[in-house]
Amino acid sequence: MSRFLSEGDQAPAFEFVGPGGALLQSSSLLRQGPLLLTFYRGAWCQCCQADLRDVMGYVTDFERTHTNALAVFHQISPESSSRVSEEYGLRFPIVDDADGRVAEAFGIRRTASEWAQIEEELGSIVRTFRDGQPWILPMQARYIVGADGVIAHRDIVFDYNKRTSTADLIPILERLG
Repeated sequence: MSRFLSEGDQAPAFEFVGPGGALLQSSSLLRQGPLLLTFYRGAWCQCCQADLRDVMGYVTDFERTHTNALAVFHQISPESSSRVSEEYGLRFPIVDDADGRVAEAFGIRRTASEWAQIEEELGSIVRTFRDGQPWILPMQARYIVGADGVIAHRDIVFDYNKRTSTADLIPILERLG
């Protein structure tokens, strides 16, 4: 568990291209208030779908606490992102961590050197490659980052059927907002 960023750690700076090509930078988002950053396995994941619905149910609380929420997927196309946003009536952006670097910076994705070590110890592991890089899904994880850039809450999901309810996050956001 020590590789995952945790409460009290400084969150890494990041940027995503959001809907319509808008640049979403962590520094700009944090100037507005806390940030709820949720990493999902994919739009195909039923647990992720349930979580998106749960998060959407608290969007008025996010507005009240000046919290920006981002749903982070790995290799989601703009078309799929728009479809999911429309299907669930999302009022927060879905962004693509195409190369997995943000997930890696938070410690929830294996690095290329970790995969090399695993292959050295266990032999060749079948992987899918994209542009020479391993296609590695992040673990489902949620971070709340305060306006000061410090992680106030971390939830790494090892059992996808046991995720934190968004309702449990509201007191943290109220304290930060």
